[in-house]
Amino acid sequence: MLQKLRNLFFEEAKTFTENLVLGKEISFEQEENYKVDKFGRTLGYVFVNGINLNIELVKNGLARVVLYEKRAKIKYQDELLSAEKKARENKLGIWKK
Repeated sequence: MLQKLRNLFFEEAKTFTENLVLGKEISFEQEENYKVDKFGRTLGYVFVNGINLNIELVKNGLARVVLYEKRAKIKYQDELLSAEKKARENKLGIWKK
């Protein structure tokens, strides 16, 4: 059941992202100290017409914020946490239950 929910939200996040970015110019911003995670994945922020896609995904309940212990505050941390709080309160996306 959990896997079905994950797949559903993955598809929803994928469609949301495609609708926002396809055919548009995007930019990518990285933090100096956090360019990759412990698995070697690239970290950063995607912008479409000045809109932070990371925050939009969190705001719509299609992603959650993950902060690592013992790391300095990230650039958009306050905005991301605020967006997640609102998504939880409004029971959006992954917070629907």
